[in-house]
Amino acid sequence: MRAVPVEGRVVVEGVNLVWKHLRRSREHPAGGRIQVEVPIDASNVMLICPNRECVSHDKPVRTRKAVGQDGRKVRVCAKCRAAIPRSE
Repeated sequence: MRAVPVEGRVVVEGVNLVWKHLRRSREHPAGGRIQVEVPIDASNVMLICPNRECVSHDKPVRTRKAVGQDGRKVRVCAKCRAAIPRSE
């Protein structure tokens, strides 16, 4: 959902939900509890394989480093070796 690059954390939808207790106010006259998604460390997030022929298409996969055709290092899917593009 969002990234916090200064802290190296990301917020993922449906992951790491905590209860937040609300004090009585005009918006919440009875008070209450709501579930809030809180950030997790970026190292705990896996990338998704973009290759349609891969057995892990649209699923989280481990990555490897490989040298691309232009001589740069790129991330590749560990199962099918398809390059995973960088998001901007």
